[in-house]
Amino acid sequence: MDGLFNTAKRVGKSVLRQHYSRNHLNAARTTLRKVERAYGPIKPADRKRCDAYAVEVLGHAKYAPWLHVYSVVAGQFKDGWIPDNFFDECVLPHNSGKHGELSQFRSLNSLLFDAPEFPDVAVQINGMILGRDGRPVAREALTDVLFGQSNRIVFKSDSTQSGLGLRVLDRATFDPHRVGALGAGVFQPFVRQHPEFHRIGNSPAVTTLRLTTATDDHGVPSLRAAFLCIGRAKDQHIRAGTDTLVPVDPATGEMSPVGYVPDWQRSERHPDSGVPFAGFVLPEWEACRDVALRYHARLPFVRCIGWDLTVDHQGAVRILEWNGGHTGIKFTEATQGPSFADLGWQHLRRPA
Repeated sequence: MDGLFNTAKRVGKSVLRQHYSRNHLNAARTTLRKVERAYGPIKPADRKRCDAYAVEVLGHAKYAPWLHVYSVVAGQFKDGWIPDNFFDECVLPHNSGKHGELSQFRSLNSLLFDAPEFPDVAVQINGMILGRDGRPVAREALTDVLFGQSNRIVFKSDSTQSGLGLRVLDRATFDPHRVGALGAGVFQPFVRQHPEFHRIGNSPAVTTLRLTTATDDHGVPSLRAAFLCIGRAKDQHIRAGTDTLVPVDPATGEMSPVGYVPDWQRSERHPDSGVPFAGFVLPEWEACRDVALRYHARLPFVRCIGWDLTVDHQGAVRILEWNGGHTGIKFTEATQGPSFADLGWQHLRRPA
């Protein structure tokens, strides 16, 4: 019986891997069509180098399509790139494993980091609501606890991303007896963002800074990539597919003069506010960087983390989310990378 179970488990894992592999290839080919429409076809010499690098360095031709995308966006091939599907299949199992999945459980933020920069006021876990101090909150006190700092709060479900599973709740219409239907997740006050962040997007959506940090074999974290995610004027929160992404220099905190609107189209200004990206230095840049590095050092065994930060109207850094799983490296690899070449990740292979 055990042998049959183990065989079924191996077959199931193989089918799942093939499914994810096909999805990655389809996504890469779809993205390649978009970037080639925007910037022209990939250069034959770059395609040849991508194909060779995929096989000779990374171990399989299936890693070439994302390299094609990177080459078109960057205008040339660069040695040391990590394709998005290679990161998923080969890097994550070695560098994060099951521990990276901790980031799915936003309700554990306070326990893992004990960080005042997380704006969490309460969490809901298995039908219980716990305050920031870890103690259960009585139903009759729930409204005052949740809305003690703001008349609007945000609920973020566990195991969601890209703006999905996010609900904006208003004190005037909040019903404490229906909160259980939201499931597991975290309650956060609605952050009033820094005036400069509001100015660049002119949107009620909180402008978010994504910092990608990675640890070396000694557990020392370093900042590897950064970009600003700016919402549209019509959006209440950041939505993947409508937002504007602007690379940020990890050394200085200065934004690139060129950002990317949906479908990888380049723009020098935000489409709603008209504010140019050139010369824009992020407020409290050093504080944001230091927060990400300080808290990554608490979980060095999760080797790569994506931090979603913002700066509030008083200049305080707020950690909105952290992601220890698939951190979405393809944008920064294409526009800033290679970001991880010195770590030797290109030599990792998928576990058996």
